[in-house]
Amino acid sequence: MKKPDRVDWIDNLKGIGIIFIIFGHSISCPDFLINYLFSFHVPLFFFLAGVNFSKSHLDDFFLFFKKRFKRLLIPYLFFNLLSYGFWIMRIKIFDSPQEVPILRPLLGIFYGNGHNKWLVHNEPLWFFICLFVAQMFLFLILKLSKTKMYTIVFLCFFAFIGYLDSKYLKIRLPWSIDVALTAVVFLGIGYILKENLQKLKILKNPFLLVLFFLLNIFVVFLNGKIDMNYNKYNNIFLFYSGAFLGIYFWTGISMFIGNVNTLKYIGSNSLSIFALHIPVLLVIVKLMMMIGIPYSIQENNIAFMFIHTFLSILMIILMVYLFSRYIFFFVGREKLMR
Repeated sequence: MKKPDRVDWIDNLKGIGIIFIIFGHSISCPDFLINYLFSFHVPLFFFLAGVNFSKSHLDDFFLFFKKRFKRLLIPYLFFNLLSYGFWIMRIKIFDSPQEVPILRPLLGIFYGNGHNKWLVHNEPLWFFICLFVAQMFLFLILKLSKTKMYTIVFLCFFAFIGYLDSKYLKIRLPWSIDVALTAVVFLGIGYILKENLQKLKILKNPFLLVLFFLLNIFVVFLNGKIDMNYNKYNNIFLFYSGAFLGIYFWTGISMFIGNVNTLKYIGSNSLSIFALHIPVLLVIVKLMMMIGIPYSIQENNIAFMFIHTFLSILMIILMVYLFSRYIFFFVGREKLMR
């Protein structure tokens, strides 16, 4: 089966996005940068999932479900079990603190929610199952929508329900359904704009791009840190404003820089990097401590943020190559051809 042609700016943007994800989870990332990155880096990946959502998916729900199951849920289970085994090893062999009962993370895999240490072994994996649910929501919305205006009305409805849920519901729903109510808004906007993104003049105007960046910084200053994993958005209008300002700015940058092979390669492997970066970051920090660089030196040090990120991507790319060659089914990929 022929693979669809990849789009340079999309892979660039995925590469930028996954680097920002690692930055934000590094112990070396300062608070002001964390607040900025968290304002848009996860919404960016939901947005790109909408850009990549094909109208042909709507022809057959069961085929669509099967493909999404293979692409997201099987890797979700695989990477969770792999991370859980690594978490157990850290506790038993390296005397890492056991923060929760040993079975809680296993239950958390089926609960599918990253808050309250349910996925203590690898918290960012909530994104996989949330994306799966959000894509089911988008399928439903597009099936029910006769026109683009209907789609926008449905997205506004989901945004409103997601806001009410984040504000007033005291329990977290399984499979990150509550977060998916908000995430589908970014998927939907990405789907609506997909055909016109490269034609939008605002993304090619350097003055407007700089304005978007400055406005994003200002919004982050007003709204503070948001965290989709914890369903925390503070002011919902500022949340959406900050997220889309960040998305539009970096979309413009990814189009402007053109063909960057390294960035494209990182972007094409972004899902696996997303899944593995937390355990790998822990290993890198520990290795640096073993060679004489104390934790206190690595913490809140921007230089080490870049070092951690570079080494993480290097290690994960090697792992991805091996996975893609020998156990490609479990990581949601096609068999790697020679």
